[in-house]
Amino acid sequence: MRVTFSEEAEMAKSAAPMGVADFLAGINATLLRQYARIEGEVTSVKDSYATAIYFTIKDTTRDALLNCVIWRTTYNQNGVTLKEGDTIIVSGTPEIYAARGTFSLKVSTIEYAGEGQLKRAYDELRAKLTAEGLLDPKLKRPLPEYPTRIGVITSRSGVVIQDFSANLGRYGFQVTLVDSRVEGKDAIHELLAALKTLAKANIEILVIMRGGGSWESLQAFNTESVVRAVANFPKPVLTGIGHDMDVTLAELVADVGSSTPTAVAEKLNETWDTAASTLGSAELKIYGAFERALTRLDRGLETVGTRIPRRFEQILNEERAVVTRASRTMQMTFTRLKERITSVSSTVVGATVTMKTALRTIDTKLTALPLTLVRQVLVRVTAAQTVVRESGDRILHMSHAHVRTTTTELATYEKSIRVADPAHNLRLGYSLSYVNGAVVRNVSDVTPGTIITTQVADGSFTSEVKDIQ
Repeated sequence: MRVTFSEEAEMAKSAAPMGVADFLAGINATLLRQYARIEGEVTSVKDSYATAIYFTIKDTTRDALLNCVIWRTTYNQNGVTLKEGDTIIVSGTPEIYAARGTFSLKVSTIEYAGEGQLKRAYDELRAKLTAEGLLDPKLKRPLPEYPTRIGVITSRSGVVIQDFSANLGRYGFQVTLVDSRVEGKDAIHELLAALKTLAKANIEILVIMRGGGSWESLQAFNTESVVRAVANFPKPVLTGIGHDMDVTLAELVADVGSSTPTAVAEKLNETWDTAASTLGSAELKIYGAFERALTRLDRGLETVGTRIPRRFEQILNEERAVVTRASRTMQMTFTRLKERITSVSSTVVGATVTMKTALRTIDTKLTALPLTLVRQVLVRVTAAQTVVRESGDRILHMSHAHVRTTTTELATYEKSIRVADPAHNLRLGYSLSYVNGAVVRNVSDVTPGTIITTQVADGSFTSEVKDIQ
């Protein structure tokens, strides 16, 4: 079913009304799809805010004015200084600021319009970089001699990466590609993000490539933020940025510049190609040297083959003479040893006879010794028994007397304790009175009204003093 404009208007009239904020949110959602690239002349610039810059541009031929806003961080990345009267090209999306209801363009990219202004900005930035020393050839770093880990920044969909890959040699290169726009001023944000990503990657060299194009299309590589990011990259940088006549500032601060992606690949292949071309001649030299060494070794073996038997026979004769001399020495040693054994044997026999005689004498003395010892032991044991028996009787008598004395003393102490025991007196009918835990001994210890505690045999009671006699 097709709905006409008049029908849509009638449907809108019958719908429930929406709030201003909801309406503007719907409008802004639609405006997000209206990304545009607009040329105009700068009429005013407000650079006093911390986070954003507000400016206006007007049409160069008709009466039309556009409010623009750009975040300060994005503005700094663009590397353009806004001045009234400059003709610029801005890129961004329109938006209605709901709080004020104002329409403006949220700008992401600013570039100078016209080759004259671009050339002026290029010359100014080049002079600034030269004064800082960033274009000094002494700062150029050499490329790794045999690189293998390569980081690449270019467009994944362009022919540049295809040409580069087709000409890159089969030397085991590990390529880490970060896809990025490389066309126009809008590419600066993606280029900066790609440089930041590869600065943390495990690479040995960075390659930045794009194809040829107009001077305007190369402006991202003449932007100060991108140029400084290339100059400060932690690894050597090789560029292949196509151009017509002028060289971009990114190429000037890079360590090595090549004109095309193919030339970049050939630069990476250079040392490997040299190594491969010299490998064949090196192999021939190695084989020739090895063959000559084998020939010398073979001749040496022939000479050694005739020398070894003669040398072996010479050594054998020398060893035979040594063994003969050693045999004679051993025979003489055994003869002397036998004579010494015979002499020692006769001495041992004499000593044995002497020892047997001495042993018989000792045995006789030992046989008579037990009877004498037994008699002496019996006499001493009898005397000791008598002493022990008499001492025991004396000790027992003294113990009985001491026990009787101690028992008598204990009985006396017990009687005294019983008489002095307060409980004993209480059982006899006496009592004890206390005031605050102290015994009442005199009438002066209490006064009328004093509370006293009285202890008797089977308990205690409390009373109050009424009168004192």
